[in-house]
Amino acid sequence: MALPFSKSQITRLGERLVRADEPSDEDLAALSQLLIAYDDTLASALELVRDLGFDPTSRVKNTGTILEKLARHGGSWLKSIQDLAGMRIVLDGDRAVQDEAVHLITEAFMSAEREPKIMDRRSQPSQGYRAVHVIVYPDSIPVEIQVRTQWQHEWADMFEKLADLIGRGIRYGEPPAHWWETVKDMADDQTPEHAALSRQIYDASYRLHVAMAESAVALSDLINALEEVEAFGEHQDVDEVQALWDSVRADLADLREDMSGMTPVSERRDLGSVTS
Repeated sequence: MALPFSKSQITRLGERLVRADEPSDEDLAALSQLLIAYDDTLASALELVRDLGFDPTSRVKNTGTILEKLARHGGSWLKSIQDLAGMRIVLDGDRAVQDEAVHLITEAFMSAEREPKIMDRRSQPSQGYRAVHVIVYPDSIPVEIQVRTQWQHEWADMFEKLADLIGRGIRYGEPPAHWWETVKDMADDQTPEHAALSRQIYDASYRLHVAMAESAVALSDLINALEEVEAFGEHQDVDEVQALWDSVRADLADLREDMSGMTPVSERRDLGSVTS
């Protein structure tokens, strides 16, 4: 199914959505029509990938996510987005299995009008996120296929949940969300002593959030190093490598436990709470 609009029309739609305080019904209907085209293309791409023996999950971005990304990247982003429609494959295997999967997928979509594009985020991660993305173009519409090892997936799942807790901006290298001003505005009736204590609690909590984000990225680097050892380090000490993997597993469990009692940052803003 071809796109219902030209690239210039999609650009103008994105720019209108960015400028508007509230998107018009007409623009939301046009966006919905665009998403239907992507959904149809994604369905055909899924069928081909399943025929290769993979079991992908899939999604087309929803309106809320698109509006959030437009606000961050600008209206012209809508015409060039490569992951509006996407699927994810989580493999039970190492880097060699990942490379083979990427090769199979690339070959399967070579007959499309535009050749697939490979984005290897293992060597160029984004804030710790690693995977291999294959952008394929059935019907000349981009569909992003994320190919992850199990370890890459576990880390990405943890980091996505951490972003919900301390601020979505950490996925782009931004610091955790600040919410002290909202708390301060809601606490005008506090005594000076109480206000000072609240500030101390906030500062300690914020430093913890920064440390958690940094620890998560460091853990991704360790996972990457260990996956490279598995792929290329034939003469490495097996017991030593297994001990490091056990350490990674423990660190992931510790991060998940730390996150389990936290309130999402959006709810803290609403409630004015100064604790995690």
